[in-house]
Amino acid sequence: MAAELTSTKLNAENHLLLDQPLLRLPHELARKNFKSVQRIVEREREYILPSLKATASISPCNGQTPDQTLAALDAMISRMQGLKRKMENLHQEERKIHDQSRKRIEHLENLHQIHSLADVKYDQWSRVRLDRLVTDYMLRSGYTESARQLAHEKDIEDLADLNVFIQCQRVAESLRRGESKDALQWCSENKAALKKSQVCVQVPLKTPSCHSAYTSSSSNSLSTTTSVCPICSTELHELARNMPYAHHTKSYVESDPIVLPNGRIYGQQRLLEMSKKVGCVEVGKVKDPTTGEVFEENELKKVYIM
Repeated sequence: MAAELTSTKLNAENHLLLDQPLLRLPHELARKNFKSVQRIVEREREYILPSLKATASISPCNGQTPDQTLAALDAMISRMQGLKRKMENLHQEERKIHDQSRKRIEHLENLHQIHSLADVKYDQWSRVRLDRLVTDYMLRSGYTESARQLAHEKDIEDLADLNVFIQCQRVAESLRRGESKDALQWCSENKAALKKSQVCVQVPLKTPSCHSAYTSSSSNSLSTTTSVCPICSTELHELARNMPYAHHTKSYVESDPIVLPNGRIYGQQRLLEMSKKVGCVEVGKVKDPTTGEVFEENELKKVYIM
């Protein structure tokens, strides 16, 4: 009898370990909303305070007319009204986030009121959780409208991250159409978090070697280099084929460039040092570190940058 009670006892803490993301996202959204409020207030303060001080110092003695004073005050009032509208919108967004967090906490707290796996309440709670996981899976798979209908039918809109996935889908669709505006805007809005997580969001400066047959050691067993270029990656290789080449306003070419018979250009001193380090070429010969081809030193030709 004791063994049976032990086997049906519900450990809520173990269950909730898998549901941590349920509360993490609202927390991140609330933090982002607060940062937006802080940024807007600081920007408007930099404009309002100097304008208010300048308006207060206006007098007929320095040549300002009453109409000019009224115009300055009207401009300031209009600016403050715009700030009020922005703050109201952000306040509404914050209330939605708090309501969502409250309902998610209530959903998780309900589990602590259940003490046995055999309790009918646990079956009900598990069904809600299953509906939430199915909705999440459908969102991640791109079935946004179906996920929205399921969440509405099961009354779990506040337990599903519909808006976040819809935004992600919109960015993904724009990238498939060859448009980068939405993606760059998302990167700009989340640059602080991306920087903290050490994610590079710079747009990759494409070169002629990006679509070479010798881009990295993954494509050529003779290559001694490994490419970390995103344009050369498997995921972006074909997508970036029609991408324009980078235009450099500053030259990064080494001071002693030479060209090999295969047309590839390297710095002479660095190429010779690299060939010695490899140790698998004869004296008087050099090895192309990218393709693995070996050439005589007298075959190297000096390159002059115009």
